[in-house]
Amino acid sequence: MLTDLISGRVQAGIDALPNSLPHIKAGTVRALAVLSAARTPVLPDVPTVGETIAGFEVKPWTAVGVPRGTPVEIVELLNRQINAGLTDPGVKAHLAEVGAVPLLYAADALRAMIARDGEKWAKVIKLAGIEPE
Repeated sequence: MLTDLISGRVQAGIDALPNSLPHIKAGTVRALAVLSAARTPVLPDVPTVGETIAGFEVKPWTAVGVPRGTPVEIVELLNRQINAGLTDPGVKAHLAEVGAVPLLYAADALRAMIARDGEKWAKVIKLAGIEPE
């Protein structure tokens, strides 16, 4: 999407801030708004969509997945180690610099959040009449 946006093939797009931030700072992409509930410290002058459309908020996330059937002990070990890494001060500082906010979830809580997001976006797709192409 960024390649098409920068080249002018598309006029607008939505992307994760860590992907877009270097291009925003370089001036090759203009940030119109962020989808989070609050403005981001790395782009404090960029408004939220919620400032125009009351209640609008999208919580972006990235997760690490494993194949179905992976033993629970391995899932729990990976979850603990990844969450520990995300609390490391150096990692947190780097993530903050690129506009990312680490979210720490237990594996079952992450599955529940993914299910809720799936239901939410399924409703949006249905209401908008979006069909696969």
